[in-house]
Amino acid sequence: MHVGIIGAGIGGACLAHGLRKNGIRVTIYERNPALSSELPGYGIHINTFGKQALQECLPDANWLTFKEASRYIGGQSRFYNERMRLLAVQGGISPMAGKIISEQRLSISRTELKEILNKGLSSIIQWNKTFVRYEHIENGGIKIFFADGSHENVDVLIGADASNSKVRKQYLPFIERFDVGVSMVIGRARLTPDLTALLPQNFLDGTPNSIVPKSPDWLFISMWRAPVNIHVDAALAEIDNFIVWVYVAATDSLPYNITDFSAEALCDLVRARMISWDPSLHTLIKQSDMENISPLHLRSMPHLLPWKSSAVTLLGDAIHNMTPMTGSGANTALRDALLLTQKLASVASGHEELVKAISDYEQQMRAYANEIVGISLRSAQNAVGHFSIPPLKQRHLSIRRNTSQGYQHRR
Repeated sequence: MHVGIIGAGIGGACLAHGLRKNGIRVTIYERNPALSSELPGYGIHINTFGKQALQECLPDANWLTFKEASRYIGGQSRFYNERMRLLAVQGGISPMAGKIISEQRLSISRTELKEILNKGLSSIIQWNKTFVRYEHIENGGIKIFFADGSHENVDVLIGADASNSKVRKQYLPFIERFDVGVSMVIGRARLTPDLTALLPQNFLDGTPNSIVPKSPDWLFISMWRAPVNIHVDAALAEIDNFIVWVYVAATDSLPYNITDFSAEALCDLVRARMISWDPSLHTLIKQSDMENISPLHLRSMPHLLPWKSSAVTLLGDAIHNMTPMTGSGANTALRDALLLTQKLASVASGHEELVKAISDYEQQMRAYANEIVGISLRSAQNAVGHFSIPPLKQRHLSIRRNTSQGYQHRR
């Protein structure tokens, strides 16, 4: 069996490792060049599902490198008002599939994770290969066509080509992302000694922190490791600690041309909307790295209904793109990769028929993806609405009110 993966991102690379571990031939087709001119300027939190997928799919050497590069940050999330008074702590639990699971997160820079995932895949990645379309071959299999005029035949085609997936647009053209009506301004500030002394210690341990003012907007803050200069080769990149901030607001409350704003204008806009907030938050925004500030209009996938399965399928943002409000996008892609690895390994060993295995994968994937996409969407919508702590507690803990499960309400 030969599996073709469109896209060498987190989900696609993890899947490739998992398939190779099971003796399955795989080729990744990536539209970007091998040496990207820009590195990811932010970090990522790996949750329980993401960790399991990496541990089971990656070769031992890659997994060991991941363990050495990442750091444990637990499962807590903290909530403050705009004057930096602690309102609540959500501790170590997450709703999933109707159950409350223990959440144990790890923090790592996206640059380091990308390097770990790419290690050992150079012989199977074809760079500068832009997917155009595919055709089903009469006697089985898929023919893939690329923008350079070439084509290749595979037995299974996996679309791991991100939120604007061309594979999805051909395979499931009726599934389209929609605008959530919520936008973000994302920035980061290098963690200097002065900034370290200014901010609460809880902001410096890598856990997620949310500023929940009486006004509709929301500010997310966390400490991540990331490259200082995103324009250098990954092997030469200096990695340091940054405070990452994300200002969330209703799109219709922001200037219509916000995507044309300079970094300085974006910072001025955010600070103007935070006029009554704690001065330390203004300092954080003011000290931001002006090369890494950008606006983002949030989109989400609708509730996924069943479709007829085939030798083509999708994973990650290509099928369940979600808002970044719960930090679950990459982790859900990793979860897809592990599940799809298991299903295709069953096919390769002769225990299951291909389309049936893919159908099983898609059925399970839709169930957990619909749940987490829904939670992510509601989190984004609630972030720009007026609410008090009880709805906050209800949203994040799936109406679980037992303090022994980790939730503490501070008065």
